[in-house]
Amino acid sequence: MKYIGFWKVVGGDAIDAIEKFRKMTAEREKGNEDFAKLIFGPFQFMGERKGFTMFETDNPEALKNIANFYSPEIKWKFFSINDPTKAADFYMTLRK
Repeated sequence: MKYIGFWKVVGGDAIDAIEKFRKMTAEREKGNEDFAKLIFGPFQFMGERKGFTMFETDNPEALKNIANFYSPEIKWKFFSINDPTKAADFYMTLRK
């Protein structure tokens, strides 16, 4: 399943958040599956201390692990997302 995670730097120095991102990247490179797979991003909104990242996982706990890893400097909100064209195709199949 795919998720979009909106993040916001809420404490500490931006350097702290950058260091955590580097550590997370190293964990992913080692093959650590405790964290959701990053598929797009991260992207920051211009002039803001917030942005978004897209993930893929079948285990929602992997998203919780990300939020815990970045805490307390960064707060996260995750939302599951889908392709509406696939949902529409599925709906039309059911209607037949």
